[in-house]
Amino acid sequence: MRSPECGMPSWRVHGRYTRRLRDAPVGLTPVVIEFVVRRFKCSNSHCSAVTFAQVEGLAQPYARYTLLLRRMLSSIAMVLAGRPGARLAVLLGMLVAKDVLLGLLHAVADPPSGLVRVLGVDDFALRKGDSYASLLVDLEARRVLDALPGRDAEPLASWLAGHPEIEVICRDRAGTYAEGARTGAPQALQVADGWHLWRNLAEAAEKTVGTHHSCIRAALTPIPDFPEPTPRPLVTAEALEAEPDFIPPDGTLDVLGRPRRLVARTTERYEAVQQRLAEGKSLAAIRRELRLDHSTARRFAPAQSLEELLVKATHRTSKLDPYKPYLHQRRREGCHDVPRLHHEIQEQGFTGDVQGVRRYTPFKKPHSPLPKSPPAPPPPVRTVPSRGAWSDGS
Repeated sequence: MRSPECGMPSWRVHGRYTRRLRDAPVGLTPVVIEFVVRRFKCSNSHCSAVTFAQVEGLAQPYARYTLLLRRMLSSIAMVLAGRPGARLAVLLGMLVAKDVLLGLLHAVADPPSGLVRVLGVDDFALRKGDSYASLLVDLEARRVLDALPGRDAEPLASWLAGHPEIEVICRDRAGTYAEGARTGAPQALQVADGWHLWRNLAEAAEKTVGTHHSCIRAALTPIPDFPEPTPRPLVTAEALEAEPDFIPPDGTLDVLGRPRRLVARTTERYEAVQQRLAEGKSLAAIRRELRLDHSTARRFAPAQSLEELLVKATHRTSKLDPYKPYLHQRRREGCHDVPRLHHEIQEQGFTGDVQGVRRYTPFKKPHSPLPKSPPAPPPPVRTVPSRGAWSDGS
């Protein structure tokens, strides 16, 4: 054996010790290699390595895995990182913790960075709502280049000044990134990334549809074609006049016919926010005065109408909606049997359960108040005479 420091051969055995290495599994069965290692003493008195031992081609010094198993685990870590990689390794017969995979991932050397032509800039949260950083990505090579502290323009401009080869900067619509790109790379073309473009388009379409939801729903609502009802018992004219015609619910009332708390609260907040905006108050002052969350105030301020805020809460559809006119007609005819009504609309194509019909309050059978019974008379009070009131007969 030759010393790794001075290269002088040595045959003097200093000692022996047993070493165990985990190797690649065989048929999903974990494998452990156990062998005896001889430690040699260097014969060169000036060598810094007094004793040495070599296991060439099998493992690195102080390693617990063979080179083959280390390469396999490093490949898994590069693709799946910690917990997902550990779960896959266990299924393949390699018992390893997530921290070990992360350590192997950190040990992998970064590939040499070449010239960057298309740069992607976006922010990410180190701690959501508290601290953020800026991520720089080479979009052509699909790899991360650097992470800058904060979301300011100065760090980005300083980084871009050292890379004059950049031709295109793909960023979100933050003003600080635009300023940093103009300062650090004036020659580069700034474009918006596709994700933010699709997101802005989706939000604009949703806002437009929400503003005109009532007219769109009225235009697209089909007229239900119900079969002719079977003959029912005759109902008096007084009973028919007592029942109003069916009016589709607008979503502003609850199942008991009372105004919904959500609608009333949203209406009150919207009017208060719009009134203070007309007075020239800032959004922060309105939020403090009305004690609203910042996201709530930002959602109420740019709304063009109240319906835009209530569209999701008041325009909900259910399986029972096409059959409500028929149920209303059957109620006017005097039928309050919920299982029977459920069976009738099932024959017309209704796929819901009977509880959906039972929860529909306008068609529940009204309960007549029970007559109050007269109060029971109080029990007679038994009086016990005092001791002095008894007579001894004398």
